[in-house]
Amino acid sequence: MSGNPLAQFSGTPMSRDDIRRLLTSQGYGVLALCRDGEPYSIPVSFGYDDERVYFPFLVDSDDATKTRFIADGAVARLLVTDIRGRFDWRSVAITGPVRSVDPDDDDEWTRFADALEDNAWFMRSFARADSVSSVQGWELEIDELRGLKRTEEVYD
Repeated sequence: MSGNPLAQFSGTPMSRDDIRRLLTSQGYGVLALCRDGEPYSIPVSFGYDDERVYFPFLVDSDDATKTRFIADGAVARLLVTDIRGRFDWRSVAITGPVRSVDPDDDDEWTRFADALEDNAWFMRSFARADSVSSVQGWELEIDELRGLKRTEEVYD
């Protein structure tokens, strides 16, 4: 039993291994950005390679809202959840600065593509996205990594 009386509602910290398992199995989450005090959140597919989080933006115009909110060095938070029930869930929040992945740097772009191929949820759909003019690659540096979980207790 946790020393926190609210743990039954707020969850308990996840181990590093549990966090890793969630990030490698889930492959999608919600990315939160902010510009000039205005928040913006967007669902994203992501890849995780134990050191970095990568996510692609499918961009069909320079005026896309997401491209107005993201910039090299901007701080972002990725929230990844696995909710199976009201008292059976896992949640990981990753916070840090983002930076664009250089498509002309073969090593960097390969790391990006490999991470997405390993566990991103929508990776295969990018090849079929004929109406999209470009894919932008982004890396989220892991400054803060926090996981909480709540597991239903089973009584015999």
